[in-house]
Amino acid sequence: MDIKLLRSFALVAELEHIGQAAEKLHISASPLSRQIQQLEDELGVALFHREKKRLYLSAEGKQFLTEVKALLLHHDRLNGLGKSLKNGQSGRLDIGYVEAAIHSLLLPESLARLNCSSKVDIQLHALRSQAQIDALANHALDLALVYNEPEEDDGFAFQSVLVEPVVLAMPIEQAIRDPKPEQLHMMRWIADKQSLNTAVSNRLLEVCEGSGFTPDIRLEVSGPLAALSCVEAGLGFTFIQRSLARLASSSVIVVEVPWLALYVNLYAVWRRNEAKPLVSRLLTALREHVPS
Repeated sequence: MDIKLLRSFALVAELEHIGQAAEKLHISASPLSRQIQQLEDELGVALFHREKKRLYLSAEGKQFLTEVKALLLHHDRLNGLGKSLKNGQSGRLDIGYVEAAIHSLLLPESLARLNCSSKVDIQLHALRSQAQIDALANHALDLALVYNEPEEDDGFAFQSVLVEPVVLAMPIEQAIRDPKPEQLHMMRWIADKQSLNTAVSNRLLEVCEGSGFTPDIRLEVSGPLAALSCVEAGLGFTFIQRSLARLASSSVIVVEVPWLALYVNLYAVWRRNEAKPLVSRLLTALREHVPS
């Protein structure tokens, strides 16, 4: 049944006048009258009682109008949904991330910039970098935030979204004003088990050894926040990404180490030529993120 015809019927039913309805529809009265008659013939019932120039809905017409209004509302909602999907205003977005994307506020603040409505379903998945790439390839993720660039021939596109210095966190009682490699060599160190054997951890050890010392790891913990708590308790030194310094207590001294020259790098990765409009919007927000 033609949507345009149903809209014409609903307008005639509202105004109870063919001429007034025709004027609003920018057509003459005769074609509109024929359309209504065609609809009645198709349904096999009289939708209106006709008295002189006015029309009044019949009992069948009132019932039909109720259904037509519901159908037109649903039709308009579907049209709106299609437009919002096309413009990235609704839909589902599955995002993988490594913890640095959260600690740096890169991901939370970028999601806030999206200004998503309740029509957007966002699912966040904490996964190691390679697991994210695998999930992306299997269409389980729409976007991955990882430590390593993917191989160029993997069918993915990527961009750098974060370059953040690694800094030194020390207990206030053991703090060194301008730490040199030879001073750090004798200190006790706290390592984050979750980052061990990652590219960042391996690079950290390489840089430390190249600078003349190897961290004497006395304690392994799960996560950088646990490491910071142990530093606060005086259990040793640790390296953290700079954005985590805001979470350090007054019992922890955080300093930059110029000779370390180590950075946390994050990359946004997505399937080439398959990005949803929502992914494109999120990529824009990630590019515009200003580190705290």
